[in-house]
Formats: sequence, C-alpha cells, structure tokens
Amino acid sequence: MDLIFEKCKKLFLEKLEDYDLSWIFLKENSIIDQIFIKIFRIKNIKIKKSQSVIEEEIIDTYIDIINYIIILLIKLYVKKKQMEKVINHNNIINLYNKKVEVIKNCMKNNLYKKKFSSIEDLFKEISYLKNHKEIFFSYEKLKKVLLIILKGTLKLLENKK
Repeated sequence: MDLIFEKCKKLFLEKLEDYDLSWIFLKENSIIDQIFIKIFRIKNIKIKKSQSVIEEEIIDTYIDIINYIIILLIKLYVKKKQMEKVINHNNIINLYNKKVEVIKNCMKNNLYKKKFSSIEDLFKEISYLKNHKEIFFSYEKLKKVLLIILKGTLKLLENKK
C-alpha cells in the first residue's frame, strides 16, 4: 500500500506543478465525473483486453481515481473549514499527507467493511454517490462513502499485482 501511495503522491505533485490549484474551482460533481471517466477506461480495457493509450497503464488509471478521491476529501475539508483564503501548495501538500494517513488508518483498522470484487462494484458506488447529491451536504457522510470507494479501489489495485 505504501508503494501505491508513493506513486499517488508523486503524480499529485506533478499535477500540482502543471495545473496549480485549478481543481479548487471545480464542483464536487465535476470531480466525480472525472472518476467516472477513469472507471469507464478501466472497464473498456477489460472488455477489449487491450488499450489504445499504451504509455498509461491500467494501474495509472487506478492511481488517478485514488488521487481524485483524495482531492475531493481535501476540497471538502477546505470548504468545511473556510480556508480558501490561505490555500497554497504547502497547505495542500500537508492536507494531502493527512488524508493519506486517514485512508491508511481506515485500511489498517478495517473500517467500512463493504467488499469490492470488481470494477462494477466501484462503478455502483460512484453511481450511488452521483445520484444522491444530498450526501454532499454532509461532510461525514460523503467522507464515509469516499473512503469506502477508496478502500475498494485499493483492494482492486492490490488484486492486480
């Protein structure tokens, strides 16, 4: 799991350098849509048993999903704490690291015992989230759903090894 999070953080830092904090201005549903796109990419690769973008492996797509979920968790925390005025790269990196620790503890303590056995399970969870927008009004409920999705994504990724 540490290796996965190292790859996630490396990519996050690269994207932070390339795109700055542009995701701060996206609505939560826009980020969920990005996760949908990544899930569909994985599903298409599985169906076709090949991929057109050779330089991006399927593991990279899972890492993108993980980072989008972490971004959502950061975005929600920042929104909740009204910290928009003090956002900078260092604060975001610190928040990223804190969210990774929350995720690791969630995995270590086996919280949210929902089982994932396929990309379809991941798709169902994201669909649920997308179709129940009222969840976005409760930080704790949304955090729980995101952690379930993240845990499932990590499990699916571990099964790829």
